[in-house]
Amino acid sequence: MTLKLLFVGKTDFQYNRDLILLNGLKKRVDVSVEKLRITKRNWPTFKEIRKKSNEVDYVVVPSFRHKDVAYIKLASKAPVVFDPLISKYMTRVLDYQVKWKGAHKYLVDWLAFYWPDILIWDTKSHQKFLVDMYRLKKPNKAIYIGVDTSLFYPIKKPKNDKTVVGFYGSFNPLQGIDKIVRAAHLLRDEPSIHFRIIGSGSTYKKVTALAKELKVTNIEFVHNVPYEKLNDAINEFDICLGVFGESIKADVVIPNKIYHYAAAKKCIITKDTEGIKELFENDKNICLIKNDPKDMSVAILALAERVEKRAQLADSVFGLISEEYNEDRVAEKFVEFLKKTITSE
Repeated sequence: MTLKLLFVGKTDFQYNRDLILLNGLKKRVDVSVEKLRITKRNWPTFKEIRKKSNEVDYVVVPSFRHKDVAYIKLASKAPVVFDPLISKYMTRVLDYQVKWKGAHKYLVDWLAFYWPDILIWDTKSHQKFLVDMYRLKKPNKAIYIGVDTSLFYPIKKPKNDKTVVGFYGSFNPLQGIDKIVRAAHLLRDEPSIHFRIIGSGSTYKKVTALAKELKVTNIEFVHNVPYEKLNDAINEFDICLGVFGESIKADVVIPNKIYHYAAAKKCIITKDTEGIKELFENDKNICLIKNDPKDMSVAILALAERVEKRAQLADSVFGLISEEYNEDRVAEKFVEFLKKTITSE
């Protein structure tokens, strides 16, 4: 049975989640995929979506496209699958604390989750939170983001003079980058440890101001690295840092960077959360810490001194992700779920 899919959305289909899934799907002989891109100047007509959707098994709306779902669902003749990746309410209200937008963002989520026939989530913890919050009864499944191993992989690099503790990501509340700055401050008297933080975003000025206030001199701030050069940048790190935000969102997701670090065979330190523990095990393939700068600094110092332990964690996490959560396995889980849903209808 060939599964015919039509991906439709206002996107270039280049976001990490979409790339992984599409790159895995295009390798399969039992799947055909067509993409229909919505742009500001070109919204496909109902007639165009209806015609194309009548020739496929499912129409898939990719990540973040909450506002596209109703239009696509009304036009589609095939069942619609939505892979939201985020909740607008969780992001703006619970993460950014923009509480006055609460009612509006809740409605945006509710409508986006109401219209599709099937929902896909990125972790079981995220799934449970949102299914309970919006009382969703329709078919839905957690399919982990994973990683495209053709884009993220280990590269042999010359040994660093210092232990480079690296982070990449958007500067936003989810990341908790202020804690990294405070951990660096606690390690200010360790000349062999150097921090490198890559990214930009809404909290950039606040974070860099904190670094200046604390007179932190062991951090290097690097502006955004192009996606195609991100693997090179990660491979420069000796120890990689995950997320340290305080919101429920930080507790239920597994960020892209964790998969990327793992695929590059790196030792990872991140906040101890239910989302992370769905795939990873402390001291076996990752280092999980309490969410405070002191615990972070202690873990960094310990791993900086224990090169063999770093290698053991890196090897273990690389094996897990590269074998079980690569683009092929992610696509396989996606296809299995949709085929099973078809047969149960």
